[in-house]
Amino acid sequence: MPNGTLPLDCVLVKLPIVLADVPGSISVDNVTCLEEVARKVDHIDVVVRDLEADPHFTTEVGCNSPKATIHFGEPQCGPSFIRSITIHGEIHKQIYYVNKDDDVRHMAEDIPFTKNIVLNPPLPVSNPGNVDIDFRNVDVNVDFELPRASRIQQVATISFVLKITEDQQVFIRVCPSPDQICGTELVADPSLENWLGDNTPVAWSASNVVRSDTAHTGTYSAQLGDNRQESANLSQTINATFARAGLNYRMCFWARSVAPEAQIGTQANQFTLTAELVFFDANGNRLAGSTVTRTGTELSNGWQQICAQNVTAPEGTALALVSFLFEPNNVQPPNGSAVLIDDVSVMCMS
Repeated sequence: MPNGTLPLDCVLVKLPIVLADVPGSISVDNVTCLEEVARKVDHIDVVVRDLEADPHFTTEVGCNSPKATIHFGEPQCGPSFIRSITIHGEIHKQIYYVNKDDDVRHMAEDIPFTKNIVLNPPLPVSNPGNVDIDFRNVDVNVDFELPRASRIQQVATISFVLKITEDQQVFIRVCPSPDQICGTELVADPSLENWLGDNTPVAWSASNVVRSDTAHTGTYSAQLGDNRQESANLSQTINATFARAGLNYRMCFWARSVAPEAQIGTQANQFTLTAELVFFDANGNRLAGSTVTRTGTELSNGWQQICAQNVTAPEGTALALVSFLFEPNNVQPPNGSAVLIDDVSVMCMS
Protein backbone atom coordinates (compact mmCIF):
# COMPACT_ATOMS: atom_id res chain seq x y z
CA MET A 1 0.00 0.00 0.00
CA PRO A 2 1.32 3.49 -0.76
CA ASN A 3 2.49 5.54 2.21
CA GLY A 4 0.55 8.66 3.13
CA THR A 5 -1.71 10.52 0.76
CA LEU A 6 0.80 11.50 -1.95
CA PRO A 7 -0.64 10.67 -5.39
CA LEU A 8 1.39 8.50 -7.75
CA ASP A 9 0.99 9.38 -11.41
CA CYS A 10 0.70 6.68 -14.06
CA VAL A 11 2.04 7.64 -17.49
CA LEU A 12 1.58 5.75 -20.76
CA VAL A 13 4.98 5.40 -22.43
CA LYS A 14 6.43 3.47 -25.34
CA LEU A 15 9.41 1.38 -24.31
CA PRO A 16 11.52 -1.38 -25.85
CA ILE A 17 10.57 -4.51 -23.92
CA VAL A 18 13.17 -7.29 -23.97
CA LEU A 19 11.54 -10.47 -25.27
CA ALA A 20 14.59 -12.74 -25.30
CA ASP A 21 18.39 -12.95 -25.32
CA VAL A 22 19.31 -15.64 -27.84
CA PRO A 23 22.95 -16.84 -27.94
CA GLY A 24 24.24 -17.99 -31.30
CA SER A 25 27.36 -18.77 -33.31
CA ILE A 26 28.31 -19.07 -36.97
CA SER A 27 31.26 -20.91 -38.52
CA VAL A 28 32.50 -19.77 -41.93
CA ASP A 29 34.95 -22.00 -43.85
CA ASN A 30 36.94 -20.78 -46.82
CA VAL A 31 40.16 -21.42 -48.71
CA THR A 32 42.35 -18.50 -49.78
CA CYS A 33 44.59 -19.00 -52.78
CA LEU A 34 47.77 -16.94 -52.65
CA GLU A 35 49.41 -15.46 -55.70
CA GLU A 36 52.77 -16.84 -54.62
CA VAL A 37 54.23 -19.65 -52.56
CA ALA A 38 54.17 -19.06 -48.81
CA ARG A 39 56.44 -20.60 -46.23
CA LYS A 40 54.05 -19.87 -43.35
CA VAL A 41 51.14 -17.71 -42.26
CA ASP A 42 52.25 -15.18 -39.67
CA HIS A 43 48.80 -14.11 -38.46
CA ILE A 44 45.33 -13.13 -39.63
CA ASP A 45 43.42 -10.10 -38.36
CA VAL A 46 39.67 -10.49 -38.67
CA VAL A 47 36.65 -8.28 -38.03
CA VAL A 48 32.93 -8.67 -38.72
CA ARG A 49 31.13 -5.96 -40.66
CA ASP A 50 27.51 -5.17 -41.56
CA LEU A 51 25.92 -7.68 -39.20
CA GLU A 52 22.17 -7.79 -39.72
CA ALA A 53 19.33 -9.98 -38.49
CA ASP A 54 16.09 -10.57 -40.40
CA PRO A 55 13.31 -12.23 -38.36
CA HIS A 56 10.79 -14.51 -40.04
CA PHE A 57 7.24 -14.30 -38.67
CA THR A 58 4.27 -16.60 -38.87
CA THR A 59 0.70 -15.92 -37.72
CA GLU A 60 -1.71 -18.57 -36.50
CA VAL A 61 -4.75 -16.63 -37.78
CA GLY A 62 -4.31 -14.67 -40.98
CA CYS A 63 -5.19 -11.03 -41.51
CA ASN A 64 -7.30 -9.82 -44.43
CA SER A 65 -5.51 -6.48 -44.51
CA PRO A 66 -1.74 -6.10 -44.86
CA LYS A 67 -1.95 -3.34 -42.23
CA ALA A 68 -3.89 -5.57 -39.86
CA THR A 69 -6.90 -3.25 -40.06
CA ILE A 70 -9.89 -4.98 -38.52
CA HIS A 71 -13.23 -4.54 -40.28
CA PHE A 72 -16.59 -5.73 -39.06
CA GLY A 73 -17.08 -9.39 -39.83
CA GLU A 74 -13.40 -10.08 -40.55
CA PRO A 75 -11.36 -12.38 -38.33
CA GLN A 76 -8.94 -10.61 -36.03
CA CYS A 77 -5.24 -11.17 -36.48
CA GLY A 78 -3.89 -13.92 -34.28
CA PRO A 79 -0.60 -13.71 -32.38
CA SER A 80 2.59 -13.59 -34.42
CA PHE A 81 5.67 -15.70 -33.74
CA ILE A 82 9.34 -15.37 -34.64
CA ARG A 83 10.21 -18.85 -35.84
CA SER A 84 13.64 -18.17 -37.31
CA ILE A 85 16.17 -15.39 -37.82
CA THR A 86 18.48 -15.01 -40.81
CA ILE A 87 21.91 -13.67 -39.90
CA HIS A 88 24.08 -12.16 -42.59
CA GLY A 89 27.18 -10.01 -42.73
CA GLU A 90 30.75 -9.92 -43.95
CA ILE A 91 34.05 -11.12 -42.53
CA HIS A 92 36.96 -8.83 -43.37
CA LYS A 93 40.41 -10.43 -43.14
CA GLN A 94 43.92 -9.08 -43.25
CA ILE A 95 46.25 -12.02 -43.95
CA TYR A 96 49.96 -11.72 -43.21
CA TYR A 97 52.23 -14.47 -44.56
CA VAL A 98 55.93 -15.09 -45.21
CA ASN A 99 56.90 -15.89 -48.80
CA LYS A 100 59.75 -18.07 -50.03
CA ASP A 101 62.14 -15.10 -49.83
CA ASP A 102 61.30 -14.56 -46.14
CA ASP A 103 59.45 -11.35 -46.90
CA VAL A 104 56.27 -10.62 -44.96
CA ARG A 105 53.44 -10.02 -47.39
CA HIS A 106 49.87 -8.94 -46.87
CA MET A 107 46.56 -9.46 -48.59
CA ALA A 108 42.94 -8.63 -47.73
CA GLU A 109 39.72 -10.43 -48.47
CA ASP A 110 36.02 -10.09 -47.63
CA ILE A 111 33.87 -13.17 -47.09
CA PRO A 112 30.09 -12.69 -47.02
CA PHE A 113 28.06 -15.18 -45.00
CA THR A 114 24.43 -16.07 -44.25
CA LYS A 115 22.96 -18.43 -41.67
CA ASN A 116 19.45 -19.18 -40.47
CA ILE A 117 18.84 -19.65 -36.72
CA VAL A 118 15.65 -21.50 -35.72
CA LEU A 119 13.98 -20.51 -32.45
CA ASN A 120 12.59 -23.43 -30.49
CA PRO A 121 10.03 -22.72 -29.18
CA PRO A 122 8.97 -19.84 -31.42
CA LEU A 123 8.93 -16.42 -29.77
CA PRO A 124 5.49 -14.71 -29.57
CA VAL A 125 5.27 -10.99 -30.38
CA SER A 126 2.40 -8.51 -30.37
CA ASN A 127 3.31 -6.46 -33.43
CA PRO A 128 6.00 -7.63 -35.88
CA GLY A 129 6.49 -4.06 -37.08
CA ASN A 130 7.74 -3.03 -33.63
CA VAL A 131 10.36 -5.78 -33.26
CA ASP A 132 14.06 -4.91 -33.25
CA ILE A 133 17.09 -7.19 -32.98
CA ASP A 134 20.50 -6.03 -31.76
CA PHE A 135 23.80 -7.90 -31.65
CA ARG A 136 25.55 -8.01 -28.27
CA ASN A 137 28.86 -9.53 -27.13
CA VAL A 138 30.05 -10.14 -30.70
CA ASP A 139 33.34 -12.03 -30.84
CA VAL A 140 35.22 -13.60 -33.76
CA ASN A 141 38.12 -16.05 -33.85
CA VAL A 142 39.88 -17.61 -36.81
CA ASP A 143 41.79 -20.90 -37.06
CA PHE A 144 44.00 -21.50 -40.07
CA GLU A 145 46.49 -23.91 -41.58
CA LEU A 146 48.64 -24.03 -44.70
CA PRO A 147 47.99 -27.46 -46.30
CA ARG A 148 49.71 -26.35 -49.50
CA ALA A 149 52.25 -23.65 -50.13
CA SER A 150 49.74 -21.39 -51.87
CA ARG A 151 46.48 -22.30 -50.11
CA ILE A 152 45.30 -21.21 -46.64
CA GLN A 153 42.47 -23.21 -45.05
CA GLN A 154 40.51 -21.03 -42.58
CA VAL A 155 37.58 -21.42 -40.19
CA ALA A 156 36.17 -18.21 -38.70
CA THR A 157 33.80 -18.57 -35.74
CA ILE A 158 31.50 -15.70 -34.84
CA SER A 159 29.69 -15.80 -31.48
CA PHE A 160 27.06 -13.32 -30.35
CA VAL A 161 23.88 -12.75 -28.38
CA LEU A 162 20.73 -11.58 -30.16
CA LYS A 163 18.76 -9.17 -27.97
CA ILE A 164 15.19 -9.22 -29.29
CA THR A 165 13.03 -6.28 -28.22
CA GLU A 166 9.55 -5.06 -29.05
CA ASP A 167 8.32 -1.49 -28.63
CA GLN A 168 5.23 -1.65 -26.45
CA GLN A 169 3.00 0.91 -24.77
CA VAL A 170 2.95 0.37 -21.01
CA PHE A 171 1.81 2.34 -18.00
CA ILE A 172 4.59 3.23 -15.56
CA ARG A 173 4.43 4.78 -12.13
CA VAL A 174 6.21 8.11 -12.03
CA CYS A 175 8.04 8.75 -8.77
CA PRO A 176 7.13 12.11 -7.24
CA SER A 177 9.70 14.90 -7.26
CA PRO A 178 11.17 16.19 -3.97
CA ASP A 179 8.87 19.21 -4.27
CA GLN A 180 5.89 16.85 -4.25
CA ILE A 181 7.23 14.77 -1.35
CA CYS A 182 8.11 17.60 1.01
CA GLY A 183 5.20 18.96 3.01
CA THR A 184 3.08 15.83 2.43
CA GLU A 185 2.23 13.21 5.04
CA LEU A 186 4.24 10.04 4.35
CA VAL A 187 2.66 7.73 6.95
CA ALA A 188 -0.21 5.49 5.89
CA ASP A 189 -3.19 5.62 8.28
CA PRO A 190 -1.39 8.03 10.63
CA SER A 191 -4.32 8.20 13.07
CA LEU A 192 -4.62 4.39 13.30
CA GLU A 193 -8.28 4.22 12.31
CA ASN A 194 -8.19 0.98 10.27
CA TRP A 195 -7.96 -2.37 12.08
CA LEU A 196 -8.44 -6.06 11.38
CA GLY A 197 -9.94 -7.12 14.68
CA ASP A 198 -8.69 -5.66 17.94
CA ASN A 199 -4.96 -6.37 17.61
CA THR A 200 -3.98 -5.71 13.98
CA PRO A 201 -3.74 -2.17 12.58
CA VAL A 202 -4.03 -2.51 8.80
CA ALA A 203 -1.11 -0.30 7.74
CA TRP A 204 1.20 -1.14 10.64
CA SER A 205 3.20 -4.05 12.04
CA ALA A 206 2.30 -4.64 15.68
CA SER A 207 3.14 -6.89 18.61
CA ASN A 208 1.37 -6.82 22.00
CA VAL A 209 -0.82 -3.97 20.70
CA VAL A 210 -4.59 -3.52 21.11
CA ARG A 211 -7.05 -1.05 19.63
CA SER A 212 -8.17 1.68 22.04
CA ASP A 213 -11.32 3.83 21.94
CA THR A 214 -9.41 6.66 23.63
CA ALA A 215 -8.15 8.72 20.69
CA HIS A 216 -6.42 12.05 20.26
CA THR A 217 -8.36 12.57 17.03
CA GLY A 218 -10.73 10.28 15.19
CA THR A 219 -12.15 7.14 16.74
CA TYR A 220 -9.22 4.91 17.69
CA SER A 221 -5.61 4.91 18.85
CA ALA A 222 -3.07 2.11 19.40
CA GLN A 223 -2.41 0.90 22.92
CA LEU A 224 1.09 -0.51 23.34
CA GLY A 225 1.00 -2.97 26.19
CA ASP A 226 -2.03 -5.20 25.83
CA ASN A 227 -0.09 -7.26 28.36
CA ARG A 228 1.41 -4.47 30.44
CA GLN A 229 4.28 -6.54 31.82
CA GLU A 230 5.66 -7.35 28.34
CA SER A 231 7.35 -5.31 25.60
CA ALA A 232 5.26 -4.01 22.70
CA ASN A 233 6.17 -2.85 19.18
CA LEU A 234 4.44 -0.72 16.55
CA SER A 235 6.17 0.09 13.23
CA GLN A 236 5.67 1.04 9.60
CA THR A 237 8.03 1.01 6.61
CA ILE A 238 8.38 3.99 4.28
CA ASN A 239 9.71 2.79 0.93
CA ALA A 240 12.32 4.29 -1.39
CA THR A 241 9.70 6.27 -3.32
CA PHE A 242 9.41 8.58 -0.32
CA ALA A 243 12.61 7.92 1.66
CA ARG A 244 15.15 9.70 -0.53
CA ALA A 245 18.82 10.37 0.17
CA GLY A 246 19.56 14.03 0.82
CA LEU A 247 16.07 14.99 2.02
CA ASN A 248 15.46 16.12 5.60
CA TYR A 249 12.69 14.42 7.62
CA ARG A 250 10.82 15.02 10.87
CA MET A 251 8.78 12.54 12.94
CA CYS A 252 6.07 13.66 15.39
CA PHE A 253 3.31 11.79 17.25
CA TRP A 254 0.88 12.10 20.14
CA ALA A 255 1.17 9.88 23.22
CA ARG A 256 -0.24 9.46 26.73
CA SER A 257 -0.11 6.84 29.45
CA VAL A 258 -2.98 4.59 30.46
CA ALA A 259 -3.60 4.20 34.19
CA PRO A 260 -3.31 0.74 35.76
CA GLU A 261 -6.37 -1.45 35.70
CA ALA A 262 -8.15 -2.08 38.97
CA GLN A 263 -5.83 -4.77 40.23
CA ILE A 264 -3.64 -5.20 43.26
CA GLY A 265 0.13 -5.41 43.08
CA THR A 266 1.11 -3.11 40.17
CA GLN A 267 2.70 0.32 39.88
CA ALA A 268 1.67 3.16 37.60
CA ASN A 269 3.85 4.52 34.78
CA GLN A 270 6.75 2.11 35.24
CA PHE A 271 7.69 1.95 31.56
CA THR A 272 9.79 3.63 28.86
CA LEU A 273 8.59 4.59 25.37
CA THR A 274 11.20 4.83 22.59
CA ALA A 275 10.26 6.26 19.18
CA GLU A 276 12.60 6.17 16.18
CA LEU A 277 12.82 7.21 12.56
CA VAL A 278 15.63 5.13 11.05
CA PHE A 279 17.05 4.89 7.50
CA PHE A 280 18.38 1.61 6.09
CA ASP A 281 20.28 0.60 2.95
CA ALA A 282 19.20 -2.13 0.53
CA ASN A 283 20.95 -4.80 2.66
CA GLY A 284 19.11 -3.82 5.83
CA ASN A 285 22.05 -1.99 7.41
CA ARG A 286 21.19 0.98 9.60
CA LEU A 287 22.55 4.22 8.15
CA ALA A 288 21.16 7.01 10.33
CA GLY A 289 18.20 7.85 12.51
CA SER A 290 16.58 10.04 15.12
CA THR A 291 15.41 8.72 18.49
CA VAL A 292 13.25 10.20 21.25
CA THR A 293 12.51 8.58 24.63
CA ARG A 294 9.88 9.29 27.27
CA THR A 295 9.24 7.69 30.67
CA GLY A 296 5.81 6.74 31.89
CA THR A 297 5.88 9.58 34.41
CA GLU A 298 6.51 12.11 31.62
CA LEU A 299 3.42 10.84 29.79
CA SER A 300 1.05 10.80 32.77
CA ASN A 301 -0.57 14.22 32.21
CA GLY A 302 -2.77 13.53 29.17
CA TRP A 303 -2.05 13.71 25.45
CA GLN A 304 1.32 15.20 24.46
CA GLN A 305 2.82 15.84 21.04
CA ILE A 306 6.39 14.58 20.83
CA CYS A 307 8.80 15.28 17.97
CA ALA A 308 12.19 13.75 17.29
CA GLN A 309 15.04 15.84 15.94
CA ASN A 310 15.07 16.29 12.19
CA VAL A 311 17.30 13.82 10.35
CA THR A 312 18.67 13.79 6.79
CA ALA A 313 18.50 10.54 4.84
CA PRO A 314 22.11 9.59 3.91
CA GLU A 315 23.43 8.27 0.61
CA GLY A 316 22.41 4.67 0.02
CA THR A 317 19.01 5.02 1.69
CA ALA A 318 16.59 2.34 0.45
CA LEU A 319 13.84 2.61 3.07
CA ALA A 320 12.89 4.24 6.35
CA LEU A 321 11.25 2.72 9.42
CA VAL A 322 9.13 4.59 11.97
CA SER A 323 8.84 2.51 15.13
CA PHE A 324 7.64 2.63 18.74
CA LEU A 325 8.93 0.38 21.52
CA PHE A 326 7.13 0.04 24.85
CA GLU A 327 9.33 -1.50 27.58
CA PRO A 328 8.05 -2.07 31.14
CA ASN A 329 10.61 -1.41 33.85
CA ASN A 330 12.05 -4.33 35.79
CA VAL A 331 10.49 -3.38 39.12
CA GLN A 332 8.42 -4.95 41.88
CA PRO A 333 5.52 -4.57 42.04
CA PRO A 334 5.46 -4.70 38.23
CA ASN A 335 4.28 -2.03 35.84
CA GLY A 336 0.53 -1.70 35.45
CA SER A 337 0.32 1.09 32.85
CA ALA A 338 0.21 1.10 29.05
CA VAL A 339 0.81 3.86 26.49
CA LEU A 340 -1.42 5.18 23.68
CA ILE A 341 -0.06 6.30 20.28
CA ASP A 342 -2.06 8.40 17.82
CA ASP A 343 -1.64 10.87 14.93
CA VAL A 344 1.83 9.77 13.84
CA SER A 345 3.47 12.05 11.27
CA VAL A 346 6.60 11.71 9.14
CA MET A 347 7.21 14.55 6.73
CA CYS A 348 9.99 15.69 4.44
CA MET A 349 10.94 19.21 5.48
CA SER A 350 13.43 20.11 2.75
